[in-house]
Amino acid sequence: MVSGIALVVAVLAETSLALMLLLLGSFALLLVTSKWRRASQEERRDIQQKLLVGVCAGLIATAAYDLSRLIVVAVFDLNVSPFKAFPIFGQLIAGEDISNSAAYLIGTLYHLANGTLFTVGYCFAFGKRHWLFGILWALGLEVSMLTLYPGWLDLEGVMQEFTFMSMTGHIAYGATLGILCQRWLANRI
Repeated sequence: MVSGIALVVAVLAETSLALMLLLLGSFALLLVTSKWRRASQEERRDIQQKLLVGVCAGLIATAAYDLSRLIVVAVFDLNVSPFKAFPIFGQLIAGEDISNSAAYLIGTLYHLANGTLFTVGYCFAFGKRHWLFGILWALGLEVSMLTLYPGWLDLEGVMQEFTFMSMTGHIAYGATLGILCQRWLANRI
């Protein structure tokens, strides 16, 4: 969850996302390292399994999120861009003086990391539960996004379209991660 919290802090405090990722990521790494050192062999296997499932399911769920948003924009001919925030993420991380292509690449990597890390967090919190918990998890992320993004990205003129696109993406993301985590963690891949 560190990557998402870092974004919220960076936007609200008008500071560097790279700095927030470094600070909060370092803190999270300390917590994980401490937990790992105290964990038994069985607990370590459980941590490794949830991490592996979270990464794999997260990449697939993030692809479902992006694909569903692209489809919604195309089918309904919406005036909102599903990837408008990517170069902005990149600039928040690397600075405003980078090229558009570098900003887009860095922002895309950040987006993939977010989707994956949110799924890893889900695996630890709810992974073996019914897949519908995945949708609830994603709708929680949607509420956070709808609280931050409209003012930050000036979405006033496309708010209805943005909400429809974003809600569709989060439901696809949540259903995908919920189904995959429930199946893969129950089967102990």
